[in-house]
Parts: sequence; structure tokens; C-alpha cells
Amino acid sequence: ASKKHAVRCSKRDFTKLVVITDVQNILYLFISRDTLCKESKTQQRNHTAMSILELHAFPASPPSRAVHMALDLLGLEYKYVEVAVLDGATRTPEYLSMNPQHTVPVLTDGNLVITESRAAMTYLVSQHKPGQLYPACAKKRSQIDQRLYFNIGTFYQRMGDCVYPVCFGKTKTVPEEKKEALKEALMWTNQMVSCGYVLGNSMTIADVDFLATYSTLEACDFINLAPYKNLKVWAATMKQQIPKYSENCGKGAAGFGDWFNGNYSKE
Repeated sequence: ASKKHAVRCSKRDFTKLVVITDVQNILYLFISRDTLCKESKTQQRNHTAMSILELHAFPASPPSRAVHMALDLLGLEYKYVEVAVLDGATRTPEYLSMNPQHTVPVLTDGNLVITESRAAMTYLVSQHKPGQLYPACAKKRSQIDQRLYFNIGTFYQRMGDCVYPVCFGKTKTVPEEKKEALKEALMWTNQMVSCGYVLGNSMTIADVDFLATYSTLEACDFINLAPYKNLKVWAATMKQQIPKYSENCGKGAAGFGDWFNGNYSKE
């Protein structure tokens, strides 16, 4: 009987122990998770407070201007470091250690280094000022991303095919087939902004990205933009809504136009 009693006691004690241990583990998990969340939030606040955003950029560069506009649009504090691209500043050991691809812009946030302008813009909104410029909704982001990819792969690409060979002295003219390809991209872009912005009736970072490209085309003035009426209205609106537009884009676009037209020969 004593053995049976001892066994029954052991089972009851074991059951109590298991229940108590499970409760303690559950409480521990909740407490640990809560503590980790608090620590994570504290670390994020400390990171935001301690890290200094730096934009290494070339004012004439459209991608550089896109990130510069995004910083001012979001109202973020940052340090602007002008990079003398044409004097070889992207080829120095110091710059190459930061960006081996020797391109501009480069955005740094503490130890984080971002060497692509569109990745920099999406990061700035997501990390520092979440909102409609780049919403958390995956479906909405997919549409914005689609526009960003269109710019880098089609609109900006076709503009670049026209202007960069002239800027770098490889030619003095723009082949007609490249102009036609650019006009096609302009037609698509003109359709995109028909409702007021690149996507519907509210601004996103895609608008900022497109403006850097379009303002460059305006400054180069080698193609007639009059037929693209939606784009002209959209651009005028954007220039009013981007804080410090003259400083973060206008002057740089004009500088690009001077660079291009200094080598361009109108046929």
C-alpha cells in the first residue's frame, strides 16, 4: 500500500511539477518576448538617435537627385557629401571601400551602406517615415516597385542611351532610333501620370524617381516634350510639392543640361 501510495504521490507531484513548469515556461516566454521587443524598440530608438544619415552624391546625377529629394520630402536630417565624379572621386581607395562599383549615390545610415538609389528611397521611407509614399501593403508596394523598375529599365535607361554618350564625348549627336525609343517611353509615362501621379491620385516615391529623370530631359532640351501634356502638368505639380526642389534637383538638372549641351550638336 505504501508503495502504491508512494507511486500515486510521485505521479501527483510530477503532474504538479509539469503544470508549474509549463506555466513558468509560458510566463518566461511572454516575459522574454516582451523584454526582447522592448530592447529591440530601444535599440531602434538609439540607432535612430545616434546614426547620421549621409548622402554621397553628384548633383548632376539623376539617381543622386532622386535620393536627395526623398530626404527633404521626408523631412529627415542628413549630411550631404558632394562627390566630384568627373574628377575621379569615385575611384579613390576610400570611396571604393564604401562602394566597389564606384557609382553614385551612396546612402549610409550608421554601418548600413546602400549603393542603389531606389533601394535607398524605399529604405528611407520604411525605416524612418512609414506611410503612403511606400505603404506596408504588399500589393501597393508591388505597383510602386513596378514603376521604379520601369524607370530604371526603360524610362531612365532610354534617356541615358541618348544623353550619356554625348556627355562623355563619345558622340555629338543622338541617333534617331534612340530618340524614337525614348519617345515611346515618354508616351507610356505620359499615360501613367494621367490621374495626377505616377500611380493614381497620390504621390509615392515612384513620382520622386520619375521627376529626377524627367527634369534631366527638360534641361537637355534635345527632344520636344510638348506632346506629353500630362507629364508637363504632373512635373509642375511635383516641383511645387517637393521641399527645396531648386536645391535638391533643379540646379543639378540644369548642370546636367549644361554638361550635355556643351557637347551636343543640333542637326
